[in-house]
Amino acid sequence: MKVRYLVNPSAGKGKTGKHWRQMFAGKGLDVRLCDEVGMIEHYTEEAVSHGVKRIVIVGGDGSLNTAVNALKGAEVEMAIVPTGSGNDFIRTAGIEYADPERYMEPLKTRRIDMGKAGSRLFANIFGSGFDADVARGMQLNRWKGDFGYFIEVLKTLSVFKSPTVKMETEKESIEIEAMTVSVGNGRWHGGMFMLTPAAVLDDGELDLCLVRKIPKLRFLTLVPTSIKGKHVEITDVVSMHKFQKMKLSFSRPVHYHVDGEVMEEPVSEIEISLIPKALSVVIP
Repeated sequence: MKVRYLVNPSAGKGKTGKHWRQMFAGKGLDVRLCDEVGMIEHYTEEAVSHGVKRIVIVGGDGSLNTAVNALKGAEVEMAIVPTGSGNDFIRTAGIEYADPERYMEPLKTRRIDMGKAGSRLFANIFGSGFDADVARGMQLNRWKGDFGYFIEVLKTLSVFKSPTVKMETEKESIEIEAMTVSVGNGRWHGGMFMLTPAAVLDDGELDLCLVRKIPKLRFLTLVPTSIKGKHVEITDVVSMHKFQKMKLSFSRPVHYHVDGEVMEEPVSEIEISLIPKALSVVIP
C-alpha cells in the first residue's frame, strides 16, 4: 500500500514544526511538508493522482478538514497523527497517538459519516454564533492557550448580539434568538467542550445543540457545564436535536466554522446535511 504523510508544521500552535523532523528521522517514509497556505490541498490532490491509498495527516482537526475537502470524494484511507491543539475528532473516533511508522502496517479502518455545510465538508463539527466569533477572535488574538481563550470569551461576550435563527429540518421547524448553533458529527468542540455528547460518527444523523439567548452572566455559568456535557440538562436554555438535513436562516450575516476553521465570508443562510459512510478512517 502506498502511504504518504502530510505534515502541517503550524499545528499545535507551531509545536509540530519543532518536532516533526525528529518524528521521521531515519525512517524512510514518504513525507511532504505543508508549510505554506494551499499545500495540504496540493499534496492531497497529488497523492490521489499518484495512486496513494492512505494519507496520514500530522496535525490537528483543521489539517484533517483541509485534506478531506481536497479529496473530492476519492477513495483514500485517512489517518491522523494528532499534533494539533484541540484534537477533538480523534476523541470521538477512538484514535490514540501512534508513531508515524505504525501507519505503514495493515490496520483496521472505520467508515464514518461526514457533515456538509454549504460546499464544505466537516468530519467533526460546525458552529455559528458565539463560539464561531470566539474562534475568529482567537485567530487574531496574540494571547494563546487556555488564557487566550478566556480573554477572547470575555471580549466577545461584551459585544455579542444574538441573531434570530430559523432552523428547518426534516423533522421540525424552530425560530429563536440563539447564542450558539452547534452541529456535531463528533462529540467534542474547542478542545474541551462536549457540546453534542450523544453524537456518534456513524449513526446516520447529525446532532444539533441550540443555546437560547440568555443574560450574559448566566451564559458564563453555563460554559463550565458543557465540559462534561451536563449543559443538556438545562432544558430551559439548551435544546438538543438530531437530523440529516437542515436549513439555517439568520436575521443578520454570521460567521461560522467547520472543524474549528473559520470561513472568511459570513452567511445569512446555509444548508447542512449528512453524507453517510463517506470517509474511511484508520484506527491504529
